[in-house]
Amino acid sequence: MNFLLAHLAIFVIAILIDVTVGDPPERTEKYYPIVWISRLMYFFDRITKRGDARKEKILGVVYPILILFIFCLPCLMLLRIPIHYHNGLLYVVLGALIFKMTFTVKGLERYGRYAMEAVDLEAKREAVGKIVGRDIADLDREHLDSAAVESIAENITDSVIAPLFYFVFFGVFGAMFYRVINTLDATVGYKTTRYRHFGWFSAKADDVLNYVPERIAAFLILLSGGSSTKHGDLRNRGYANETAPLTIAAMSRVLNVKLEKVGHYVVGERFKGARSEHIAGAIRTAKRSTFVFALVCIVIMILLHYLYISYSFLLFKTQIYTDLHGFFLLLG
Repeated sequence: MNFLLAHLAIFVIAILIDVTVGDPPERTEKYYPIVWISRLMYFFDRITKRGDARKEKILGVVYPILILFIFCLPCLMLLRIPIHYHNGLLYVVLGALIFKMTFTVKGLERYGRYAMEAVDLEAKREAVGKIVGRDIADLDREHLDSAAVESIAENITDSVIAPLFYFVFFGVFGAMFYRVINTLDATVGYKTTRYRHFGWFSAKADDVLNYVPERIAAFLILLSGGSSTKHGDLRNRGYANETAPLTIAAMSRVLNVKLEKVGHYVVGERFKGARSEHIAGAIRTAKRSTFVFALVCIVIMILLHYLYISYSFLLFKTQIYTDLHGFFLLLG
């Protein structure tokens, strides 16, 4: 079985599953394995006594590592079964199903549309509350629409670009490893009194893993919107400050909209406030960015396949030359 071709098949099939089927319905989400990551961390959170910062920091490392073992090792073990029995088809099917759990484009569109199509303020507040972690109780319509656009922008990195990026270079294991860390960051990675020490490792690990994908995502957002793709422009021309994620700054620029997280940052102050149509624009931008990056990933995997073939052929020729040289020396 050619693993590079198998990974290419896994990638394409997983993308097709997401585009056509998407995520499970809301009523069955509690049975979705990815949801169990946050539930397990919340369990550890509940049983951890506060008051000792050193102990909280240590447990803030131990628990994420334990959860990584719980969710990542079974991926490797499951994929070893078809390898053992030389069943390439089963390997691809299992790999595609596991990989699909680590990313979602359809989910971004679904929850974004809930927020966009909500008519009254309470319905919009409920819809936005499903995709943001901030306090939305006192937000007006403009700030609710802004929160939805910001969430879509950030999740272009978290829910799409980063999992695809780590799959290309580290396979299903890499994508699941990222998904666990990112979910833990979304669960406890806050600078609140409760999580400042307990969630520090999850937050730092997520920052490290997202460093490259976030910049790729910001570039793709700008590219999809036909704007300048220089990240420095986002900072230098007032589109963002140091606390706003690059993807939010890029989305503000592409949609010409002011985005604000009250008490934290404001981007695109020169533009008008967010409205429902900006949510629709953010969804379109997310889909375009995903399409472009998926094509790039496919090209990279094909190139890796041909590099592997070329390297194998070179080794084969070298071995033949060595064997012949040794043979003639014996005849010598």
